Amino acid sequence: MANLSVFVPVLLLALFIKEGEPVRCWTCSSDLNPLCNDPFLAGRSDNSYLFRLENCDSNAGATYPYLTSSKSACKKMKKYINGQLIVSRGCTWKRQDDYSTSCPSASNGPNEITSFCETCEYDGCNGAATISKTIALLAAPLTLLLFK
Repeated sequence: MANLSVFVPVLLLALFIKEGEPVRCWTCSSDLNPLCNDPFLAGRSDNSYLFRLENCDSNAGATYPYLTSSKSACKKMKKYINGQLIVSRGCTWKRQDDYSTSCPSASNGPNEITSFCETCEYDGCNGAATISKTIALLAAPLTLLLFK
């Protein structure tokens, strides 16, 4: 039981430590590459060369106006342009104090309707649906208790 009392606080601490490395996001658009659409299977061996993880901090300088108080994040957006559904994945920037998963406001053109937009802040999180870090870290102590 003593091992568990040390293990749980360490896991909880890991949840709140901000990683020092920049976030890397999948970057693609389904109008240019149909495999970017859902389901997004970047890890499959037959199409892994078609996608790349972009270092979002490498191009932050020219894009977001309040860089001293911003952070990079990954974004997945579904937008109808002239009636065609386009799924795009890439980088975006948010205020440092913004912990929501909503996208920063973006303007829609006359023939554009955004139906879904979500952000996340860890490597590759704008790809396929996966178990998030939080759920995995919370499940670890429960798994230990079950298999004790």
